[in-house]
Amino acid sequence: MGNQASSEYQSTRTWRGHESTHRRGPFKDVVTLFVALCTMVGFTLIATAGSSSAATTGQAKLATSGPSSEGPYPWKYPATGTTNVGTGTTAGGLKCTAGTPQFASPYADPCIAKFTGNNGGATSPGVTKTTITLAERRFATTANAEQTAADARAAGDALPAVAQQVQNVFVNYFNKVYDLYGRKVVLEPMTATGNSTSEALNEGQAEACADATTIVNQMHAFGEAGLPYDYQFPGSGPFSQCAANDKLVEFDGDLYFDESTYQSENPYVWSTTQDCTRVSSTEAEVEGTLLAGKKAIYAGDPTLASATRKFGTYVPNLAPYIACTKNGTNLLESKYHVPASSIAQPFYYNLDISTFTASAQQAVVQFKAAGVTTVVLACDPFSAGIITKAAAAQDYHPEWFIIGTALTDQDQYVQSEDDPTEITGHLFGMSELSPSNDTYGPTSLAGKLYKKLTGHTIPAGTDGNYAQLVEIFDMLQAAGPDLTPQNLARGTHALPALGAPGYQYGSWTFNLDPNGKQGGGDHTASNSARFVYWNGNATSAVNGMKGTYVPIFNGKRFALGDWPKALPALFTAPGSSASG
Repeated sequence: MGNQASSEYQSTRTWRGHESTHRRGPFKDVVTLFVALCTMVGFTLIATAGSSSAATTGQAKLATSGPSSEGPYPWKYPATGTTNVGTGTTAGGLKCTAGTPQFASPYADPCIAKFTGNNGGATSPGVTKTTITLAERRFATTANAEQTAADARAAGDALPAVAQQVQNVFVNYFNKVYDLYGRKVVLEPMTATGNSTSEALNEGQAEACADATTIVNQMHAFGEAGLPYDYQFPGSGPFSQCAANDKLVEFDGDLYFDESTYQSENPYVWSTTQDCTRVSSTEAEVEGTLLAGKKAIYAGDPTLASATRKFGTYVPNLAPYIACTKNGTNLLESKYHVPASSIAQPFYYNLDISTFTASAQQAVVQFKAAGVTTVVLACDPFSAGIITKAAAAQDYHPEWFIIGTALTDQDQYVQSEDDPTEITGHLFGMSELSPSNDTYGPTSLAGKLYKKLTGHTIPAGTDGNYAQLVEIFDMLQAAGPDLTPQNLARGTHALPALGAPGYQYGSWTFNLDPNGKQGGGDHTASNSARFVYWNGNATSAVNGMKGTYVPIFNGKRFALGDWPKALPALFTAPGSSASG
């Protein structure tokens, strides 16, 4: 496909997402839906007690040379200064030992002894002896944004003001416990002149560039934080390109774009959400190894169920996603020897909510005529729901295969958007995220920290952009006292794999390239997925409502090259099959 992204849609963390990107909490504007939704929650992968494959664990390989698009070199943590790692006492007053994080989080940098001495002062634009200024780009609302906001709130997301309050608590805390070498992060909001819907469609370049110029020349910021606000995602493709041109760091940009785009913007644009090069390569491995050449036994139509699988992808009509879809197709044919006759022409839909229904209807006509047995949902959750309903209306009942993008792997969105009869016994695939209750609520990482800091239970439907903020502070600490975009890159690539043992936001590493090579470098952190199927009759632990994803392989997450060679029977849980 093409994994995660556009600009009006995060998250996740959503991730995750991401909010993150993202990506499970506040997800942004509809077109961004794809990107934003993914971002907010963004980057999560497996359920609690899940484990990660060996390729995603361990220390980073410290490259001393390589392509300039993943440089500069040598990689080192921290990139500058003489601060000791794993010894002494941290900036937050904790004893630092080998293997101890900077604060109590599996996603925090390895701890370092508190910095003393001269940090170099103004090492880069937006940096002083005491501050690091980051802009928070915020869009005016649009019709798409209002519709996305309504859908997100219906799914349980918090209001923007509530998410912002939680975020402020975390920013204040991270400024105390991370070592920024005598500096603190200052977040400064700015009103965007661009339109989030246009940018999600990869348009509005002039306005996006005007905003980047404003941030550099008037706000004098080091970077744009990429934090979603009011269900809109600021780090669009057009803005990320402009930021790189102006030598401005974008901490959560180009969601789900291909790694070559990030490389062309090195060292300025980053994200926790997987690049679609990795997503499409992993998708090809899963389809080519576990599904291709076998009967489509989970299709709802007996004729399709008796046929050998033929894949058809439903994916946004953006150049990076088209490129990644082609990458997946090429790998299926060349590496996994899937015949071209088993791969139908993709359907590319526009990330404009006003055209979602018409696109879904047209896609069903195309896939049905082509004999597609297995529809690959490389799309946002709203479009996934619409196309399942369009298929049911046209008496088309294929298998539905998710690749884990943009919250399509989250219970609450499937519950509220998909046709329940059409997907029961037929919906399965890859999940990049953990269930929302792993990243939101009182028992989540964000929930426990919020309780510790305030004495109160974290508000429902937000993680305060916990994951994105941790990413930002991780990268700033990794740069060392000589903070520049180049040193930020050197330190970030040198970080070890993060997230163990719970992997609530997935496994993170900027050291593993999209082809699975350690020490190859990458600009996106998340790098693995689990395998799930939909049980429409079980109760979700996320919200107590009917319908939930069920993990197989004991919830284990796999990186590229590590997936099992055989798929066990699906829909074995009581009530999960089409027959009930």
